[in-house]
Amino acid sequence: ARNTEQSFDVVASAALELSRQGLKTEQVIERLNDAMILSRLSGLGATEAVAGLTAAINSFNREGVTSAEVLNKLSAAAVSAAVSERDLIEGIKRSGAVAVQAGVSLDELVGVITAVQEKTARGGAVIGNSFKTIFTRIQSIDKLRTMQNLGVQISDVSGNVLSGTQLIQNLAKTLENFPDARRLQIAEGLVGKFQIAPFLATLEDFN
Repeated sequence: ARNTEQSFDVVASAALELSRQGLKTEQVIERLNDAMILSRLSGLGATEAVAGLTAAINSFNREGVTSAEVLNKLSAAAVSAAVSERDLIEGIKRSGAVAVQAGVSLDELVGVITAVQEKTARGGAVIGNSFKTIFTRIQSIDKLRTMQNLGVQISDVSGNVLSGTQLIQNLAKTLENFPDARRLQIAEGLVGKFQIAPFLATLEDFN
């Protein structure tokens, strides 16, 4: 509580949330400290901060990320761009599990959430839900076929489907010289009309 300028009650409630996850004492203390720093930086409640960090760590456990690394990545993005730690953690919490399945790294997810937040000013929760839908749809068989027909590279030399962010980046290059109306039509066909704004913002950012 002293280290993070939080009240004893707030820290105790966050510690209780972490203790329910079956972590060792050392892990609880480490995550607790980082969660309280995140809470102070972002304005999230203690329980929300714990939940957000836990979601990020659990989603990207194959990358072996620690709570300190997650916190540092969020802080770096917030300093360098017009995005808050709160929006980033809310976005990751909602889209992290799907992003991992789409082959997207934590750094890439933080990057695309930041880009869309800067361009659309939508909240992190809305952006996270959008990417959950976008990553799911663009790797479906029919959407991959659509992109391939447009001349977009969709697989590597071994025939494996590319990651979600790589697909979007390749699509951005292909659509760069298309008329706006045609680009809009293609985007809607790929991700649906409700995800057009964040999808177009991501395409523009990659270009």
